Amino acid sequence: MALDLFTPYGFFHDSLTKFSIINSYSTKGASNNSRTVPPNRVFPVVSHPTLMLGDLNLHHPTLVPLSGFTEDELATPAPSCHRATELGFSLINPPGMYTRFPMSHVGRPVVLDLAFPCPLLVPYFSEWCDPLHSTGSDNLPSLISLHAPLFRHAPPSPNWALTASTALEGDLKALIIPPPPAFLISMSMGTWFHTNLNQVYATRALHTHLKNVTHLSQPWWFTVLSNLQTEYSSVLGKSPGKRLNASLLASARATRASYFKAITKAKRKHRCTFLASATY
Repeated sequence: MALDLFTPYGFFHDSLTKFSIINSYSTKGASNNSRTVPPNRVFPVVSHPTLMLGDLNLHHPTLVPLSGFTEDELATPAPSCHRATELGFSLINPPGMYTRFPMSHVGRPVVLDLAFPCPLLVPYFSEWCDPLHSTGSDNLPSLISLHAPLFRHAPPSPNWALTASTALEGDLKALIIPPPPAFLISMSMGTWFHTNLNQVYATRALHTHLKNVTHLSQPWWFTVLSNLQTEYSSVLGKSPGKRLNASLLASARATRASYFKAITKAKRKHRCTFLASATY
């Protein structure tokens, strides 16, 4: 089953006017190597953002790394995996996150419900999770979040220039850094280094103020507004305590009106784009 969505305003940005969701259910066919829905139908060739969702009844170490698999279970997903890789579809299920818990004690938890965005949709993928409770079925519902980068607010970052160095110095001295591994294996050395580096970073971040969010962090802000703001600030700098002649006064009013009108227009355009791409 496929659901095709269209909007003249574009999904994520203006050029993507179509978005498709494909839902497939596939099991074993007449033979062990065949499927009721062949891989070329599960993963079609697409030219627009497409999300493939499916209960494909596939078992693979990528999905559950710590589980054991029979030879048949390992051979069955090969055609589908090859097809997905060939077309650039990416699996976004986190490894080891079960999607089916059998009602009886006979079966084992497995990962059956899979999600594959096509290459055009991958940049807009944000998160896959299963925060919802069971609906009474043995399959758990999952939540997939898609966000256009334009609408993502940058997280506040530490302002390292404002680190409280006195308090930080005491905490850094109290840190206990274990010695490096005896055998200098690249993997173990890398783990040791990054673990302790993250510990030092977290300690310093505790004593550092975050940067204030400014208008430059807003998704609707762009370069023209920065130029108008500079011009407007220049006019304001000339006006305090000074009498402006008629020409300068008219110029100051025009600059102010142009600056605030541009902000209003940018906000309105961003809001319209956001509403056009929102789902209901």
